[in-house]
Amino acid sequence: KELRTGGFYELAIQVCSSIDNEPIKLYSDYIWKLNNVYGTFDVNHNSIPIDIENIQHNGVLHLDNYAIPFMTYNIREDEPVETGFNWFDICFYTTAIEYVFGVEYQTWTENPKVPKELTDFFTKILKDLYKIYPFELAISGFEVSGQYYLNDLTKPLTNNWGDSKFYIGQKNYSLIATENKKNVINI
Repeated sequence: KELRTGGFYELAIQVCSSIDNEPIKLYSDYIWKLNNVYGTFDVNHNSIPIDIENIQHNGVLHLDNYAIPFMTYNIREDEPVETGFNWFDICFYTTAIEYVFGVEYQTWTENPKVPKELTDFFTKILKDLYKIYPFELAISGFEVSGQYYLNDLTKPLTNNWGDSKFYIGQKNYSLIATENKKNVINI
């Protein structure tokens, strides 16, 4: 439990309209059935089923010689449901990152240092999830969930939240303002 403290270095994905929950189920099933993922658990480490009605699922991810606790978080914007979005976040506690990979890996500073293993994991997962269901936007960084929407990138950003990285599929890339394309990775 002591590793599950601090803020989150996360991959926040604006998946789809809140009206459609099926993509969240597809994403959840995919993540929690990976061979290097153990879970799902509640906050007390009791085994629980994969259920999108549970907003939070906890587990352990094995990457190379590392094992790190993480969680997925489903956020359904339903005020009003017709204009809200479903978000799917994959979150790593900053305390766990520093403990597992080393104190030099501080993902919460102005000049974050992110373990290559996590960057590679996010890159692979993004591509896989996009093939399963093409999301609107994904953002990686410290505490980035809900900070931006795809629509925000259609006009010049006046402030980029920390050192966030944006990921957009080909179908939406043409919507991005020219000034923002330097911060966007086309997957």
